[in-house]
Amino acid sequence: MKRSADSDVSRLALTRAGLMWVWVTVLMTGIGWYKSINLVLLLAYLMMAMVVINGIQARRNARRIKANRLPILPIYAGEAATLVVAIHNVGRHPVTAVVEDRTATPYLSWFLVRLPSRASTTGTARRVFSQRGSYSGRIRALSSHPFGLVRYERWAPLDTTSAPDKLASVSALAVLPPLGLIDADGLRRWLLQQAGGDGRSRKVLRRATTDPADVRGVRVYRPGDSIRSIHWRSSARRRELMVREYDAAPAPDLILVIEPWLPPQPTPEQRRQLEAALSLAATIVQSWHRVHETKVTLALAGNANPAWTFAPTESAVREALEPLATVVGSEAFAPLAPQSFERPIAVAVRVLVSSRSHSPYADALAKSTGRPFITLSPSDPLPWYHGPY
Repeated sequence: MKRSADSDVSRLALTRAGLMWVWVTVLMTGIGWYKSINLVLLLAYLMMAMVVINGIQARRNARRIKANRLPILPIYAGEAATLVVAIHNVGRHPVTAVVEDRTATPYLSWFLVRLPSRASTTGTARRVFSQRGSYSGRIRALSSHPFGLVRYERWAPLDTTSAPDKLASVSALAVLPPLGLIDADGLRRWLLQQAGGDGRSRKVLRRATTDPADVRGVRVYRPGDSIRSIHWRSSARRRELMVREYDAAPAPDLILVIEPWLPPQPTPEQRRQLEAALSLAATIVQSWHRVHETKVTLALAGNANPAWTFAPTESAVREALEPLATVVGSEAFAPLAPQSFERPIAVAVRVLVSSRSHSPYADALAKSTGRPFITLSPSDPLPWYHGPY
């Protein structure tokens, strides 16, 4: 979902008060000429001069303003974001103007009263975006100072190169799909069950370390504990059986493929399924990073750059999910080859999230990579997941 902006670069226009002022001026000029009353003509000329002076001063105020929207990491839909606009007076005189950022609705605006020469300030606001998309509303500076009769508006140009008279640099804000609620342990157990036919994946998920370097401590023996785990020295000292506790081995890496399927003429329900699938995928990636802290490879079917492998950090996760902000869906996708993932896939958990149940894309992936993928769809019963919708 794209949010486009206005196309005007600058505009000088009369305000409502200014329009009434001009009509009164014209009326007084006509009466003065018709009645030959020089005092009325002089007053009309002064009123017209005020309009001209207002326009010149308003233009100067607006053109002395430079504003830059500071880039922020992608946010999830429904998450509060803090938007920050850095405002600078690049002129040699104080300015009185309004700076408006049209990224969010209602528009964000900040009123500057005599901002000193070469001074800077910041405008901040918190907004919640309810839908995913790329929001790229533009910035404008406007002023009607000092009389409020003429307003000069100056928009951030679409071409934000290095020209010195540019008003602002504009960066799009990526809003990711909303997150649902997920039980990370339940997801891991569910994947273990689903991977039962793939011995390698099952072995990876169930592996536990017995390396002495990974011993976490000792505890009292419980029925069913292995006799090999008994710590005999501690047992002799405490006069009861004590067993070693080991840290679990690191969770395997995750390979997640997203199929944003939509037919040529989708129904509202199919569009909702696409949004739900994107939310499911984003929730799995975010939860896997937060709980298991292992690397994740994300692949989006139909994307020119099909796979991204990123470290388990919050910023890396959000940046990797950024393409999901602008996904529109398609009817068919070419299967990804093994080299698309830039890392071995045999020892990783392989998951396909699709917006349709029983997706044939899973079989195409298995044939192209030689490895099966666990298929998920938001319409499937997933006891470990609760969607945002």
